[in-house]
Formats: sequence, C-alpha cells, structure tokens
Amino acid sequence: MTARLYKKARVSDTISIVAHQLKNPISVLYGYLEVLASEDLGKLNKKQKEYLLDALKNVEAMSNIVKDLLDVSKIEEGRYKIKPQVVDLGKICKEIIKNLSSWARASNCEIVFSAPAKLPNVYVDPSKIRYVIENLISNAVMYKSSGPAKVEVKLKKRKDKVLFMCKDNGIGISNKDVDKIFSKFFRSEEAVMLNPAGTGLGLYISKAIIRLNGGEIWFEKNKNKGMTFYFTLPIA
Repeated sequence: MTARLYKKARVSDTISIVAHQLKNPISVLYGYLEVLASEDLGKLNKKQKEYLLDALKNVEAMSNIVKDLLDVSKIEEGRYKIKPQVVDLGKICKEIIKNLSSWARASNCEIVFSAPAKLPNVYVDPSKIRYVIENLISNAVMYKSSGPAKVEVKLKKRKDKVLFMCKDNGIGISNKDVDKIFSKFFRSEEAVMLNPAGTGLGLYISKAIIRLNGGEIWFEKNKNKGMTFYFTLPIA
C-alpha cells in the first residue's frame, strides 16, 4: 500500500516538475511568434503569415496542456484554490457561446441557449466556472456526429441552486466507459479518433472545480445518441 502511494506521489511530482519547466519556454516562444505575426518586425507574405498563425495556434494548445497539468498537480496536492464571488452565470454562458459560435458554425453545429429572465446569481469562482462551461460546450461541438448537429445549453433554478445543462447529439460514450468519464487522462476510442490531440484532463479538472465551488456534476446518456452533462452551483 505504501509503495503504491509513494509511486503515485512520484508520478504527480514528475508531472508538476515537467509542466513547470515547460511553462516559461512556451510563453517566450508564444511571445516571439506573436510579434512576428503582428508584422512589427517586417511585412510577411501570405504563406509566411499562414504558417506563423498555425504555429501560434499549436503553441497556444501546448500552453493549455501545461496549464491543465499544473492544475491537476494542484488538485491532487490540495493546493487548488478558488476565489468565489457573486456571478451572473447566464452572462458567462452567453460570452462563451459567442466566442465559440464561429467555430461551431464552421463545424456545421448550432449552439442554442436558454435561461429564465430572472435567474439568481451564484457564488463561485468565475474564471474556474468559465473553464468548466467552455470545456463542456466545446466537447459537445468537437465530438459531434457527422452531419448537422445541435448543442442545447440551458440554465434554470432548482431549489437553492442553479442547474446547468449541456445536451448534444454527438458520438456519446459506450457502456464500458461510463464509469471512467471523469477519470484523469481517460479518453474513449471514439474521442481519440475524432481528436487525437486531447489530453483527457478537462472533465477531471471540471469535476474538481464544481465540487470545490459547492456543486455537483454528472451526466446521462441520451436515448438516441449523444450525452447530457449537468452541474449545480449554490445561489448567492
């Protein structure tokens, strides 16, 4: 038992050290590429600009992976802190959907949002909750089935909490993988086929965030296809 705990701690330490070592070089690389892409150091031809923007996109993806690894390390060590305040959850949802709408349309997917006119505010860490909502909605778009798709995002009051719902008609999940969905580094075979670059950390981090903010998160398999994710948060 002690050996297993020791091994787990060593793995966590290694992830933390590697992530910390990568954080600064990636930030510097992103800064250099951003300056070049802005053409402050000289004009670029169309192909050069295209390559630089593609490089920026990939370095940003690397930066997000490092951030997730650092967050996982903090969660496991009990150092992941939240700063709760009164938050308008509907406003956050609308901002995220607006930011994702162009990408969703390009993916032949429609995001539909609905919420009561007078929804109570919640008492949570806004940046952390933004991560969860963006993760759930972007997953719904990314892992859609072929052809036109629809993602429904809803908010409603449930007793002393606000309920968030994100429903899709995507690839769903097999019965054998249901119990693993919030596990660290887990990715289904179907998900890997659609997006080989994923890390399998988003839902693990999201679950920790929701619980630290006093809520619960869960999901259901839809009758036909796709999934519906839910979480609750305490009213302010």
